[in-house]
Amino acid sequence: MEKLRSLETRLATLTLVGFAVYAPLETTASWQMFGGPAALIHPGYLQSLTGMVLLVAGAWHSLRARPRRAPGLLCASHAWCAGTFWHAAVLRMTFVQRGAHLFYGSPELVVVVGGTAITLGMLGVSLFLTYRAETAPD
Repeated sequence: MEKLRSLETRLATLTLVGFAVYAPLETTASWQMFGGPAALIHPGYLQSLTGMVLLVAGAWHSLRARPRRAPGLLCASHAWCAGTFWHAAVLRMTFVQRGAHLFYGSPELVVVVGGTAITLGMLGVSLFLTYRAETAPD
């Protein structure tokens, strides 16, 4: 099952890369949209912050578990973030359908929908890895 461990390692590494892009982008956008420090206690940002913590914890746990596989927390982090991104994308699409303008214009929608697709893909891989960790020996 070395291939599964290798896939999990690549996914955990990609998760940390995603975090390195997501965390500053989300923090900066929230700071600008919600007017400075108030952003840090806005419920939408706190939901994202929880996801950020889970991403790092899940990837760290997975990478430190060698040689065994440990994709469960990584899967939970992807599930949380997929839900967060899905919610953000639907809110923006509804907003645009009602004729309103997004804070960053159409690129905002493209980035959020793209992030949703990427996160859902990562969730799919981590679900597969979690299932296999439960059903297949190391």
